Amino acid sequence: MPPGTNSAPGSENKAPGETEPDVGEEGTEDKLYCVCKTKYDDEKVMIACDRCDEWYHTSCVHMPDLEVDLVDQFICPLCVERNPHLDLRTTWKRRCLNGLKQRDPNSPEACHKPARGAFSKYCSDECGVQYMHMRISLWVDNGGNRDRLWDTVKGAERREGVVASARILDIKAEDGAALAIIPPKITKADRELARLRARLDALVQKREALKAEMDVVAWREKVTELAIQHADTIEQCGWDQRLCFGDEEVAEFGASVLESYEEGQADVDGTQQEEAEWWCTGKKKCDRHSGWQKLRIAEVEFDKEIKDQALQKLTKLEREIRKRVEDILDPQVHLSNAKILEPSSPLSRPTVNGLSKHKPNGDLRKKGKKKKE
Repeated sequence: MPPGTNSAPGSENKAPGETEPDVGEEGTEDKLYCVCKTKYDDEKVMIACDRCDEWYHTSCVHMPDLEVDLVDQFICPLCVERNPHLDLRTTWKRRCLNGLKQRDPNSPEACHKPARGAFSKYCSDECGVQYMHMRISLWVDNGGNRDRLWDTVKGAERREGVVASARILDIKAEDGAALAIIPPKITKADRELARLRARLDALVQKREALKAEMDVVAWREKVTELAIQHADTIEQCGWDQRLCFGDEEVAEFGASVLESYEEGQADVDGTQQEEAEWWCTGKKKCDRHSGWQKLRIAEVEFDKEIKDQALQKLTKLEREIRKRVEDILDPQVHLSNAKILEPSSPLSRPTVNGLSKHKPNGDLRKKGKKKKE
């Protein structure tokens, strides 16, 4: 079913006209969909283009029905052909590892859901457990001992380092004197400092990349606000297709999009020829884009919250690493602080100031491009 509608395309009630579908006596419409130009058929799976909002049969765009849930953003072949100067392409989510490692990954019985992004390689904890059970079973079938496997891992802890031992041979010089052990050129503290500074450099790069992503979210928030104001002013739908711009398009055209709204303030009708093609001029409660204001606001707020949490984690980790660097460079300061902070009597355990976690597969963001039902 198309997003923003309360009924299937075949049951829409629209006024007759040259550009509107003709509704027959039995309630069927004559509108043609997809590149095959056929009428709506509720037996076929369809997907909507995230750029032009037109609907296409998955079979006509060479997309297996099992892969529909893995689509991140779908761009139809016509949009790609009409915009050769833009890097338009369909993007995909990473598939659950449990489904990829099955004997037949393309079978309907295998998991075809998207993984939980940076949180996990699997779509759920259940799929993660199933995958590990499958690996253990394969290991046992190849001659492994399940009991010995458990004895090996039951006491495992997170690795903090690797220690290598070697036997030193008694080597003597020609005069019979024992040779002195040559100390390493780089001390342990220097190696640790080099490792920590490399981690700091990586964290700084991640933080800068995250700030760039937050700038894109701020741009989407501003454009959403301007689009809502524009729609209220002209008493039309006002949906702006540029809200679907990717990061590269925002970097290239973001400033001009904001300028188009500033220039449009003097034009109450909002009928600028250069920019009118981006805005939907339908009625206030447009059937195609019904409720787009609330949906876009919710998406922006969700993105801001996720990226704020990620930035807080990076900042906290960076602060901890810098503190460790200071302790290595000046250990006396660390020892003096430890003496000052040592309590004379047991103190109550401090509370953990953790961050609230959100469901990776939450229903807050809805793309509206799944199977027709």
